[in-house]
Amino acid sequence: MFNLLKKSTSVNSLLIILLIVAGLYFALAAPPVARAVDNDFLLTWSSNSYVPLDYEGKALPSRGSTIKVAVLPTKKLSQNPDALYYRWLLDNEIMYSAQGIGRSSFQFRTTKWGGDDHEIESQILDSQEKIIWRGFLTIKIASPQILFKTTNSNYAAQDSLIAATGQNLTLLAEPLFFNTQNIADLAFSWAIDRQILDTLDEKNPNQLTIKIPAGNLSASIFKDLSLFIQNKADQLQQSTANLSVEIK
Repeated sequence: MFNLLKKSTSVNSLLIILLIVAGLYFALAAPPVARAVDNDFLLTWSSNSYVPLDYEGKALPSRGSTIKVAVLPTKKLSQNPDALYYRWLLDNEIMYSAQGIGRSSFQFRTTKWGGDDHEIESQILDSQEKIIWRGFLTIKIASPQILFKTTNSNYAAQDSLIAATGQNLTLLAEPLFFNTQNIADLAFSWAIDRQILDTLDEKNPNQLTIKIPAGNLSASIFKDLSLFIQNKADQLQQSTANLSVEIK
């Protein structure tokens, strides 16, 4: 009996040693699990909303805009970014159709209104489906806007301007963040003192020239100028801007 127990104990000890050796072998032979730090990648976004060519700001998305989000490496990595597995979450929901190897960008069309926002999360996974990097973005949805400028000035930040008698005052309206790439898709309606102007330049509907008669004024005259812009393809997408013109 004693010999049988001793033999059994020896066999068990041998099995334990073999298991430990095998575990060490596979641990050393297995490829190291990839890891990334926060600054290895950058999460960026862009939208196709309309902005003028000389506009220095970013094209903010509005309702109907297409938003593209991309993960960019910030330095040369030990592994090819195109060989990594990417997962995308939009407003905390996994976008299964957008995930996969090399799918480092994701785009979607927003149906939210101005003032709302989208929450974006990007994840990079290793071969064991463990997250090795994640990034987050909050994208604010804008409402369409209108900027005014004169032919010899920059954009007017204020809502009023001064003009002199005897001059032709030419105003240029620049729409921002409408869901279009072509200004011809927008309808412009100008009005002075609530009287809609019918004689507009069809080739340049965003431009208005006001001919101010010459003469001497004892006091300034104020005119209220307004512009209403509407997206022809989406009539709910519109914007109104007002400008007070002081003539003296």
